[in-house]
Parts: sequence; C-alpha cells; structure tokens
Amino acid sequence: MSKLCLVLQRSINEPSFSERALRFAGQAVRAGHELNCVFFYRQSVDHARNNLNANGKALQQQWQSFSQQHQVPLIVCHTVAERLDINDFAEGFEDSGLTALVAAMAEADRTLQF
Repeated sequence: MSKLCLVLQRSINEPSFSERALRFAGQAVRAGHELNCVFFYRQSVDHARNNLNANGKALQQQWQSFSQQHQVPLIVCHTVAERLDINDFAEGFEDSGLTALVAAMAEADRTLQF
C-alpha cells in the first residue's frame, strides 16, 4: 500500500475541508495505507488553537482521536502560527517548520492537499 502525507490549508472555520480530509484519512488507513503526517499549513493552523468554539473543538477532538488511534503526527507550521499569534497548541499538535513537511513529502508516495 501507499504512504501518504496530508496537507490541510483551510481554516477550521471552514469545516467541510477538514471533515473531508478526516474522512479521507480514515478511509485510507482502513484500506491499508499509511499516513506519515497531517500537516496544518496556512489558515489551517487554527486547528491547533486552545480556545475554539464548540464546533471547532469537536472537529479538533476528532483529529486528536484519529492521531492517537493511528499514530499519525499532527504537525503545525510554526511560522504561520506565530504570524496568527497562536503560541499555545492543543494537546496532540506539534509545531515544526516546512522542513518537516518536505521530509514527510519525500518519504510519501503521494501528498494530498485539502
């Protein structure tokens, strides 16, 4: 099976993109594919905020559960997070730079963006 890297770019305030990515990730894992990371870039870094509204918090918890269940790292672009004044990440989200994304893409057979 394939090794995949997912990149999210849309804000958690546009939940359809995140929900679609989460559904895809679940289906991919069930089909036997491996996800080496989910990288939150551009506006999607807000998935890692601690102070989300109820809808955002529910979606964030789904990502956290997925990550724990399938051992998939949730990586947040720290440069974008700094620009958006996000300094304190929710549990399960780790900050890193584009170097981590490039490394994950190099290891993956495919990279998919949502």
